[in-house]
Amino acid sequence: MNNFSGIYFHIPFCPKKCLYCDFFSVTKFSESALENYGKVLLNELKSRFNELSGTKIVSVYFGGGSPSMMNENFFQKFAESASKLGINLGCCEVTVEVNPADIGESWIKNLKNCGVNRISLGVQAFDDAVLAEMGRRTTVSDMQKNIPLFAKYFDNISCDFIYGLGKNREINQELTKVFELAPLKHLSAYSYSRPERKNAPQLLNEDETLLQEKEIRDFLQKKGFSRYEISNYSLKGFESRHNMLYWTYGSWLGIGAGAASFIRKTGVSSRYADDIGAFIESDGLSSFKLTLQERLEEFLLMGLRVKIGINIKDFKELFGKNFFELVSEKVVSDLVSEGFLDFDKVSGILKCTEKGSDFLNAILIKLFDGIKC
Repeated sequence: MNNFSGIYFHIPFCPKKCLYCDFFSVTKFSESALENYGKVLLNELKSRFNELSGTKIVSVYFGGGSPSMMNENFFQKFAESASKLGINLGCCEVTVEVNPADIGESWIKNLKNCGVNRISLGVQAFDDAVLAEMGRRTTVSDMQKNIPLFAKYFDNISCDFIYGLGKNREINQELTKVFELAPLKHLSAYSYSRPERKNAPQLLNEDETLLQEKEIRDFLQKKGFSRYEISNYSLKGFESRHNMLYWTYGSWLGIGAGAASFIRKTGVSSRYADDIGAFIESDGLSSFKLTLQERLEEFLLMGLRVKIGINIKDFKELFGKNFFELVSEKVVSDLVSEGFLDFDKVSGILKCTEKGSDFLNAILIKLFDGIKC
């Protein structure tokens, strides 16, 4: 995705913070704060849009927090702003993350009319006891009521699912019930990482976590899903365009308190402070350039997560030198010999094997140690 780009809007409002969540969000806010925040989001889009000049915009993503806190009028104004800027939403993947506890049919229909064509449902589990352990405000009843409404208006539906917590879960049964509510095209399965918070759920032991992961993987394979990234599965053609931008070193413009950007052609990253008040006052944005070591580590970390891997023939364009001038050829050769990496010298594709995908952290440590700069 050399010249592709996306836009990310961070909506950091939640009526209640889930016990596992480590993203920036706030739970105390007013309707006027939501309205003002939405206005500034679109003003920032207009003022920073030229940073994406020369790229092809393929994705717009509303994440959080809970984007479903924003009213219908906000998404209508977004569609108007996109049109004025020349963004063809019909040629983009336009995703909104949704908590199934928040919405009604009118709100869902409005999304469709505003150019949204992909929904990411915050399911996480389909068991009320596990949901309570997670601190979710969503219940199974909420999902049974609202998820079919999304299936009525949207063909491209994804869901987030968390494993590695919740003892004695019936993973197959949970997933079966979710798929009965909507014909999912994509699923993100995240291994629970316990935040430093007293009341955060406890991690399961490694054996239980691996068993839950295997149950998810086996279930999805039977549904015709492929694992195209370590934590992501989809039917063919329904891979997340937005996340692929991150994993394939594309460009993205992140707007909102706590949101980050990366512009490939300049190598410049930027980030808004985790401060809603500062953002509303059009303040709190800082820019920086990563060191060569940091850029290389990011390139390897993201690129080896995806099944397609990285093409080292594109490396010189990005870093000014050939791949093996900056990364130890011996380290790569050893990892290939050990069955963790696969390297096609003709195509220049370097990728993890199925075995390697399960040991990515250990692989990256070795590759990072082999960086020569």
